[in-house]
Formats: sequence, structure tokens, C-alpha cells
Amino acid sequence: MTAESIQTSSLAWQIRHLAKNLSEWIRLQLVFPDVPDLPSWEYPPWIGRFLLGLAVIGGVLWLAWVLVQLVDRYLMNRAQLPQSQLHVQTVHPPPARTAADWMRQAQRFEQQRNWQEACRAIYLAALQLLHERDWISHQFSRTDGEYLQAIQTLKQPRPLQLLIRTHERSHFGAAPLTAENLHRCRQAYQEIENR
Repeated sequence: MTAESIQTSSLAWQIRHLAKNLSEWIRLQLVFPDVPDLPSWEYPPWIGRFLLGLAVIGGVLWLAWVLVQLVDRYLMNRAQLPQSQLHVQTVHPPPARTAADWMRQAQRFEQQRNWQEACRAIYLAALQLLHERDWISHQFSRTDGEYLQAIQTLKQPRPLQLLIRTHERSHFGAAPLTAENLHRCRQAYQEIENR
């Protein structure tokens, strides 16, 4: 006999198997007719709430334990650091200069043919001049964009806008400046100074 000739399952066999299972079930029902159905048992509602509460309390306690471990590890590491690493260094703004100081600085940079720094010094001179005249408060932390917003209240913001835009291009955009740019910056400063 070959392996192909042996059938593992056929329709006739499945019908005989189903009939056998059915007859066994009927016999079981006839032999034990008075077996009661199993009771359906439900948990009281308070057990569910109790178990949920236990789970929440357990989770909170576990998180507290993890947090204590982390804080303890942090404090141990911090205690092992040398004292020199514990102090934070603060950055102080540069010393305040007058507008005239900035213009003298611009002249020195111009003599060195450092157009970028000369324009920056003129820009800072203009900001200091506006601060000295109480037109705009000069703050170390302000950005060029914030100054552009602040000067909108001035009657003629164009000269300062030119200085701010030139500063943005040269300082942040790395655009090279020329003597012509410096000349325009100096003219813008003169317009601001003559108001």
C-alpha cells in the first residue's frame, strides 16, 4: 500500500465520529439526569474596587521607591564632585559704554579696515544713544528682532532699521561688509544723532 492510498479523514468517518460523540453525550445525560447546573458566581463590587486600590497604591509606592533611588544616586554623585565643579559661572554683560565710546571704537576698527566690527560698533553706539535719550531701553538680552519691534514707536525708524539689518547680515549671516556699508551705517547714525 502506498501513502497516497491511505486516507486520514473522509466524510463517512467524520459522520461516524460525530454520531459516536452524540451518543456518548446522550448516555451521559441519561445516567446523570439530576446533576444541577453549576452556579454562576459573581464577585461583589467592593472586591474589584479593593483590588484596583491595591494596584494604584502599589504603583505609587513603586514610583516613590524609584524616585528615592534616583535622588539618592544623584546626591551621592554630587557629594563626590570636587567643590570647584559645584559653582555655576554666570555670564555678565559687557561694561556699559557711552555712544561716544562706541564711535571711537568704530573709528579704530575703521582704521584697521575691519568693516564688520566698525559697523557693529556703530550699531551699538546707536542703541546706546537711544538708551541715553530714553527713547528705547538698551538691554543686553534683546535680539535684533526685538529691537526692530521696539523702534516701530519712533517717528523715523529707517536709520536704525538699516543698522539692525546690516548687523544681522554681517554678524549672523556672515555677509562680508565693505567700506560702502560702513559709510551707510555712519550716515544712519548721524541721522539718529541729529534728531
